[in-house]
Amino acid sequence: MLERELQIEYLKKEGFQRYKCKKCGAYFWSRIERDNCTESPCGEYKFLKEDIFKGNYTVEEMREEFIRFFEKRGHKKLRRYPVVARWRDDVFLVNASIYDFQPHVTSGEVEPPANPLVISQPCIRMIDIDFVGKTGRHLTGFEMMAHHAFNYPDKFIYWKDKTVQYALEFIEQLGGNLDDVVLKEKPWVGGGNAGASFEVIVGGLELATLVFMNLKEDEGGKIEVENTRYSEMPMKIVDTGYGLERFVWVSQRTPTIYDAIYPDMVQKLISVANIERGGKENEIMKKLAYLSPNIEKMGEKKFEEYFIKSVGISRDYYENFIKKIQWVYALVDYTRSLAFMLTDGIVPSNIKSGYLARLLIRRILKILNDLGNPVTIEELVKMHIERFSDIMDTGMLPTVMEELSVEKERYRKTLKRGREIVKRIIKKKKEISVNDLILLYDSHGILPDIVKNIALEDGVNIKIPENFHSLVAMRHERNVEKEKKKERKMNLPKTEMLYYREPYMKEFDARVIWSEDDKIVLDKTAFYPEGGGQPSDRGKIIYNGNEYEVLDVQKYGNVIVHKIKGNISEGSKIHGILDWERRERLMRMHTAEHILLASARRVLGKHVWQHGTQKDVYESRFDIAHYKVITRDEIKRMEEEAMRIITKNIDVEARFMNRMEAEKKYRFVLYEGGIPPGKEIRVVKIGDYDVEACGGTHVNKTGEIGFLKILRTERIQDGVSRIIYSAGLSALEYTQRSEDILIESSEKIKTTKEKLPEKIEKLIEEWKREKKEKEKLMKYKIKLYREEILKKMKNGKVADIVDLSPMEIQKLVRELSKEIEECVLITEEGHIAVYSKNGRARELSREIANIMNGMAGGHGEFAQGRGEREKIKEGLNKAMKIMGLI
Repeated sequence: MLERELQIEYLKKEGFQRYKCKKCGAYFWSRIERDNCTESPCGEYKFLKEDIFKGNYTVEEMREEFIRFFEKRGHKKLRRYPVVARWRDDVFLVNASIYDFQPHVTSGEVEPPANPLVISQPCIRMIDIDFVGKTGRHLTGFEMMAHHAFNYPDKFIYWKDKTVQYALEFIEQLGGNLDDVVLKEKPWVGGGNAGASFEVIVGGLELATLVFMNLKEDEGGKIEVENTRYSEMPMKIVDTGYGLERFVWVSQRTPTIYDAIYPDMVQKLISVANIERGGKENEIMKKLAYLSPNIEKMGEKKFEEYFIKSVGISRDYYENFIKKIQWVYALVDYTRSLAFMLTDGIVPSNIKSGYLARLLIRRILKILNDLGNPVTIEELVKMHIERFSDIMDTGMLPTVMEELSVEKERYRKTLKRGREIVKRIIKKKKEISVNDLILLYDSHGILPDIVKNIALEDGVNIKIPENFHSLVAMRHERNVEKEKKKERKMNLPKTEMLYYREPYMKEFDARVIWSEDDKIVLDKTAFYPEGGGQPSDRGKIIYNGNEYEVLDVQKYGNVIVHKIKGNISEGSKIHGILDWERRERLMRMHTAEHILLASARRVLGKHVWQHGTQKDVYESRFDIAHYKVITRDEIKRMEEEAMRIITKNIDVEARFMNRMEAEKKYRFVLYEGGIPPGKEIRVVKIGDYDVEACGGTHVNKTGEIGFLKILRTERIQDGVSRIIYSAGLSALEYTQRSEDILIESSEKIKTTKEKLPEKIEKLIEEWKREKKEKEKLMKYKIKLYREEILKKMKNGKVADIVDLSPMEIQKLVRELSKEIEECVLITEEGHIAVYSKNGRARELSREIANIMNGMAGGHGEFAQGRGEREKIKEGLNKAMKIMGLI
């Protein structure tokens, strides 16, 4: 496939020829005859030895150079997308610039926001987390500079030749020599698509990838790529990715990529961590970067020995300098990725993208601890937000700082409880496997190094995989929380959805176009089907003078299916009547949710993002991402904010829009409530307060809601809070019920509503005083009984009937156990308490309870039970016989 697809005329014209690498076997194109592809480790990092580009570039300068280059060639600049893929339900983080346009643009369903376009997109790839700092080039966070063109059968922009030409011209513009450029052939697959690609190698380092996406996954396709069948698609997409940081590194020729993009932070950390670094150390780090591509094929441990021997340093030097500087490099990379994630609204948690943020946080905290905590995680993240203020939201800084503080405290508690959990597993299994390590991290947040240290105390040695964090990240990079439901479809004409056209329609006429058992499809309907957390409408259908109750309404693609009580034949003309009170309450509830969400974002912060929702007639709920418990004061402020929006009587606009136009106008806050399919999406907008893609029913004006009340909030899991609320008449009814309880409670304790808290406080104080007195009396009573019973003891044994409560006899028996061998006490109400020094308490209690027609249980020393009060003397006699007292 590659040989056929990558015969580029422009390359031939520029003197490039095709060769095969004698080391890795890959085919590549070069102007100079070569026996290898030059990419390290087949070749070497030539750029570390000699200038490849003219001039040193900063990150900002290189980004601007790239964008300006493509703007001059007719590309429209797009502002970056968030690093959290809000518009997708299959992945959590943006791994590449093409993610911005999947799946809707790449499928041909929606037009691109510009064509051709240029963008510099921040990306997060957690799969490389274990290599960061060690290779000199790996990053978890990077900017992918890219130019994209979307070619349609009737609209051609540019394809392979022009793409390659642009890449080579850009390299030349930077002062590069095309004799240093190698284009390495490679098949590309991703997101259900595939195509041929070139990896652009300059000076031994891959700087860019040029993908020619022209295939789509198809079981019956004739083209096979990496064991998957594909067929050609009508669109041909230019998908490129230029590594901004790598271009900067090559231009500066610093020992590592981290020194090029984070020079100030690296220097600060080296200084505060008391790491000595001069010319000699720089040369060693350069050699480390030079040889580091071998890590991936040799493994970390073997590479360490290889490097120590190759460079001629001691193991001690490696541990005290190399490892510490690698920790510094990892810290500056991890904290920038984290800064992007948090300022783009990700809340650290145990689910979805929040899990990946927490993974980074705990990795950072561990490294900082290993370095002696010379700085805080807050300081490092703040430095990045301020350093990259042109592409990060600095307004999120206070929230981010608070989130990190909360996470540090959670991590401290995790370390505290970790010891007990690990010890328990070792005691049970005598070992800890890789799966155990992953489970301990997934379920409890306990890092493998901590597990290893605890296990060593018990003589158990654990082998931690070198790519442990990569393994964990891979498990959580894609959304596998639930299987995607197959879209339900029926081969019937589209139902006319009157509930959108006329949302206040209460009655309508229609015709039955399909009927089966208790289900019917109408040509048009005002009954809203279940969806988006909103229950379906109810009501009745009138046919031939008879009423048929509508029990449920569901959507199958564009067909609405009604479940009724009875059967109506196809072709019948019917009259539908909605249960309007139910519908109206749901409309108020649904609109109130939009308002509450807007209020939550204003009160709690811009990080708030909806996680799930369920509307109902009397109370509804929705879940939001939030990093701590919602306080009573915040609840009141949210209610106040919501009531301001309601009383302003703002228009609630609902209209269908082209998806791309909607995204351009409103960005990705559109997808707060989920990601609807299709080229057209229904957008619901409430002034400047809230805008969402939403298929639910709403009131026309916020004033129609009337009243809104937050009933309670719950912390349903780490990083996710639930808000339970009510609106309209349902909220009023709730408030009235609450007031009734308040009034009734006030009357019962003979006070007013206003003085109820004061009165309750007095009663509590009285109760506490009485409780203390009662405890004193109980102690005195038990003391008297103890003295009396000890007088009756024979041969260390005693049995008696006492006038005590169940709790008192248990206390008395435990007191007596210090001085006697065996004791049975039975209360006048039939409660039994037994102590036996020789371990037969349970047996004894059961025999006594059996005589008393009751039950008992416990263990060898202490047991208790209960029988009929009329049989307490029989029980006592039985006890005395068994104990040998009579």
